[in-house]
Order: sequence, then C-alpha cells, then structure tokens
Amino acid sequence: MAGHAAIRGAEIALIFQEPMSSFSPVHTVGNQIIEAIMLHQQLDRRQAREKTIEILRRVGVSSPEERVDQLANQLSGGLRQRAMIAMALSCHPTLLIADEPTTALDVTTQTQILALMRHLQQEDGMAIMLITHDLGVVAEMAEDVVVMYLGRVVEQAPVDEIFHAPRIPTRRPSCDRFPAFARAPGSVSPQSRGPCPTRMTDRRDGPFHPRCAEFMAGTCDRQAPSLRPVGDRHAVSCFLYE
Repeated sequence: MAGHAAIRGAEIALIFQEPMSSFSPVHTVGNQIIEAIMLHQQLDRRQAREKTIEILRRVGVSSPEERVDQLANQLSGGLRQRAMIAMALSCHPTLLIADEPTTALDVTTQTQILALMRHLQQEDGMAIMLITHDLGVVAEMAEDVVVMYLGRVVEQAPVDEIFHAPRIPTRRPSCDRFPAFARAPGSVSPQSRGPCPTRMTDRRDGPFHPRCAEFMAGTCDRQAPSLRPVGDRHAVSCFLYE
C-alpha cells in the first residue's frame, strides 16, 4: 500500500459527527473494523476479529463478543460513537481528527465520550484535532485553539487566552455568555449584528464587518484583514488597531 491509503486510517484517523451515517447499514460493525485492521496490519481474519473485540472492550462497549456481530442500527447512539472511536483507534494513529464527535449525543453520553477520548489520548500518546462549535467542549478538551471564520483562520492562541482575551469582537458575546469565562459584573460586551456573510474568497472588504461592533468605516468595508502575530498569538490585523 502506498500514498494516501497508507496514511489514512493508520497514521491519521477520523471520528465522524454522525456514526449512523458513517457505518455501512448492511455490514456488521465488527466487519467494518476488521476490514480496517486487515488493511493496515498483517493479521488474518481471526486475529483481526480478536483485536476488534479487544478494542471494543477498551472503549467501553458492553458485551463486545456480541456487539461485534451487530449492525449499526442495533446499537444506541453512545455505543455507535464508541464503535466509531474503536475503528479510529484500531490501527494506533498518531493523529485523531474528531469532527463534532458529541453533537448527536445527549449530555450524559457526551461527557462520557469526551472523558473516554481524554483517557485514550493519555494512554496512546496521540494528538487530537477537535472540530466543534461547542465552546463548552473547547474549554474542557482543548489546549490550543484555532478559530476559523468562513473557512479561514482568524485567530490562534492557547485556550485560556481565547476565552479570557478574545481578539475577534464578533466572538466576545459568545465568550461573555459562558459562565466560566464571564467578564466583570456590570461590564457591557459588544453585540454581534448584521447577517453572516456566505463566502470568504474574492473579497476586497473584511467579511466580518457586517457583524462587528467595532466596525471602522472606510477601513473594514474596503480592506480584507490578514492574520499576523500578536505577542505569542495570532489574530486578524484589522481588529488590532488602537
């Protein structure tokens, strides 16, 4: 195996947002994990099945000897996500990309899945790239944060700075509504306004300015911002004018 196929699933693995649409509806969960293992490791089917049961047990799937022969629609949402994590970890990746891994889960199950991911990360020493809109998940899981807007990076900093000193005015109301990172009592935060732009490319103006409380006429509506270092972090330059 060469090229991307040798890396995808082995060095880099992905946890999808909705496991029900990620697993094949006509193949057992176990067969799909076994296939991934046999693709990247020199194991026969019996050995791959044993490893699949072992990894299902490791991620907290109850009765893995039975679950391995079940279809995805026979599992609860939490078990499906655990099975998806098992598939992602089956080849011991260096980087795990988790795309909204808890969006479709209830709060209790979400907490369990996040705790499981932290535990597995510590055990395996892998990096996790978490993609999410949930500031609670960011605060609980992340060490370094990259903020994106319409597909472009607009801010990058350690998680504490992202919440306590946001450089992007359109993010401040979101941070202020977060109890753990609230501003001082009585302080007034700027409010986002206007519609959210639908495109980022081929713009000569700043795409954020319709929603920015610190809009500067003649600048923000004519000049697209650029990312530049600010101390130990990065942020869009147009929001850093004195």
